[in-house]
Amino acid sequence: MKKHRFQLLVAMALFTLAVLSSRLFGGQQEDALETARLLAILLDSGRVTVAKHQDLINAQNQTDKKFTPELFEQEVLAEFQRQTGVALNSLEDATVPAMAKPLLAQLLRDSIGTIHSYQPVLSLPAMRYKGLIPATFGTETAARFQKFSQIYLKQTAPDHLVRNLKNKPDDYETAAFGRFVDSSSASGKRQLISELVDGGRSARLMLPLYYESSCLACHGEPKGERDISGYAREGGKEGDLGGAISVMIPLK
Repeated sequence: MKKHRFQLLVAMALFTLAVLSSRLFGGQQEDALETARLLAILLDSGRVTVAKHQDLINAQNQTDKKFTPELFEQEVLAEFQRQTGVALNSLEDATVPAMAKPLLAQLLRDSIGTIHSYQPVLSLPAMRYKGLIPATFGTETAARFQKFSQIYLKQTAPDHLVRNLKNKPDDYETAAFGRFVDSSSASGKRQLISELVDGGRSARLMLPLYYESSCLACHGEPKGERDISGYAREGGKEGDLGGAISVMIPLK
């Protein structure tokens, strides 16, 4: 009898905490989850844009790459709007959470800053590999963004696919990768993991990244052969899970 009474009291306490948490944060939780989604898509839009111009970036016999920060910005804006319907060049009037607006503007600046930092290297004709690929763009831009914000933004991958140890998944991310197993870009949909953790005090989101045909030059067959960056190819196939963009926003 005492045991059942104790269990009832625990259940009531947990319910009360949940109600108090909901009242405390109000709509901030939903806004944080949507902000996390938009940040992940913006970082992904930069990756997509770099991948689109990879052959030009790597070309040895063309010193004028024409892959300028201005061109990059224009195409990222278009890609982000394609994926979300949001026009970043009219952000003040966009229907997005208020907390998202300054963060999206900052991430766009940081994305452009990464491309700007590569401009001297892009015009060196003797170098086949310039160091600018979707993975390095994602890692460096996320690091820039985290430095000037309190938002956790990271490009990561399952342990067996991690090349840069800075991108090693934490425990939450490792568990999340197991939930993406049945999802595939071939279905035309990308399964998001978007949820509250730490008793509702943090919003976490994982946007999966699946290998596309452009990824296979580095991550495809033959497995074990060195790619242009010097890493061993993983033997991946189009549609395989290659990683994710991870976001965590603390709620205060």
